[in-house]
Amino acid sequence: MLTFEVLGLHFGISKTEAKDTFDYWLEILRNVLPPSLLEQLEKHDSDYAMAIELLTEFHLIVDRMEQPLARPSDNQEQNKYFSGKKK
Repeated sequence: MLTFEVLGLHFGISKTEAKDTFDYWLEILRNVLPPSLLEQLEKHDSDYAMAIELLTEFHLIVDRMEQPLARPSDNQEQNKYFSGKKK
């Protein structure tokens, strides 16, 4: 999606990493906010102020340093971490 390409360019990451990060935080927000509030935000943009007020007690720390991951020698274990696609 173009949105994730723009986010990736803005933060100096790939569009895939931008989407993965978005999906990661979306899941956290789904756990923090009441489900009815998420549905309400999707339907009515005007309710963002209420959501922001609810989230003010939380702090977000982002560490975007890429960490090397040792490739496991077991093939079954490798499949958990690597898709097999070449970059």
